[in-house]
Amino acid sequence: MRNDIQYNQPNTRARIAARRNRRRSALPGPRRAFGDWLASGRIASLVLFLASLGGLVAIAVSPQFVVRTVQINGIRVLDAADVEELAGVTGASIWLVQTDDVEARIARNAYVERVQATLILPDMLVIDLDERQPDVRWQVGETRYLVDAEGRVLGPDASTFLTETLVIEDRSGRTISPNDRIDPDILYLVRALALRLPEEAGVTPSGISWDVEHGVTITTIDGRTIIFGRKDHLEEKIQILRFLTLQEPTEYTWLDLRPATPYYRNDAPPQPQAQRG
Repeated sequence: MRNDIQYNQPNTRARIAARRNRRRSALPGPRRAFGDWLASGRIASLVLFLASLGGLVAIAVSPQFVVRTVQINGIRVLDAADVEELAGVTGASIWLVQTDDVEARIARNAYVERVQATLILPDMLVIDLDERQPDVRWQVGETRYLVDAEGRVLGPDASTFLTETLVIEDRSGRTISPNDRIDPDILYLVRALALRLPEEAGVTPSGISWDVEHGVTITTIDGRTIIFGRKDHLEEKIQILRFLTLQEPTEYTWLDLRPATPYYRNDAPPQPQAQRG
């Protein structure tokens, strides 16, 4: 009975060959793969990407997009060349200019109160700024410095003649530099005295000085020295000065209004009396 059953012997080689043929038919050839890739639009996207990248690189390195013009608006005291030098972008690629950095560099100048930098294609930088305006002149030795209303030292006074700006002589011996601060209370007192004394006390200041020990001191056109100190009790000080000058004219060369009881003295030599005939 065992001889009646027949077995099909496996043909291993044929089966391996058939398996290889199936794999070959499943994988597309190079031409077919390229055709499928082209039909999918991927190559077009790649070409477009490379073209765009090349265009951006060309624009980035193009000499057309280099800062050539720096337009500065709002300057009255500052020199345009100095502001352009502070900006430091002339000749630089406009794509690499950081306007925040430009503004920070310009704002270091004591005269600059506000600054805004704007880029305009293809080659322009526009700088809009507001300057601090000098309010008084602060003299240290032989050098006068311009100071704004808030007490910021702007820089040395380069003018060859004096205007009506107040001049305060600093007798403290200290040195100052641009961006230093003068006590605003001192400036307030100086302005008030220069404005009010001629009308309210009959005293015209010819010179104003300041030092740590005495505070604000004025010298009158007739050679008197009047010490005001600080701005406290200013109304009382002006009333006392008015009394001694206008209401009860008193001879004095030195008047100190700081104490509760003001002190004065007369160092002028006595005037010879006219002889009677």
